Amino acid sequence: MGFRKAVNATEELSDAYRPGIRALAEADRKRIECAQPQRLRGSVNLETSLRDQHPDDPIWDYGIGWSISTRVDCAVWIEVHPASSGHVGAVIKKVKWLKDWLQTSAPALSGLTRGIDGYVWIASGRVLLQRTSRQARQLAAAGVSFPRERFILA
Repeated sequence: MGFRKAVNATEELSDAYRPGIRALAEADRKRIECAQPQRLRGSVNLETSLRDQHPDDPIWDYGIGWSISTRVDCAVWIEVHPASSGHVGAVIKKVKWLKDWLQTSAPALSGLTRGIDGYVWIASGRVLLQRTSRQARQLAAAGVSFPRERFILA
């Protein structure tokens, strides 16, 4: 199933699909580079789409559809958040919530997600976390990539 069909199959995201990366806030779109824009399959803003249904939950920010071949789409989940050791716990809570939500409410999108490459933390500023820290190991154990200032879809 393609990304757009998977989004449309998710009741809570009925009106969330946007072409390209238009679902992302302008400041966040600038943090993403796309070497092959023709491979973009669309995007969703989870934060704005799910806030009314989940007002007290730690909602992940965005989903982006990406073609890994002519017939296979994948989903990449993007969280834009300050990147220091003090924020690791919040990002881990968010990814746990996202994984649970994908399993229970969006199984078609869950099936498009590919391992640790599927959960990306983009720093909203500088990355103030050491790759060898305990917090970096906690992130890896939770299945979240190490934070970066820019994300390149390639």
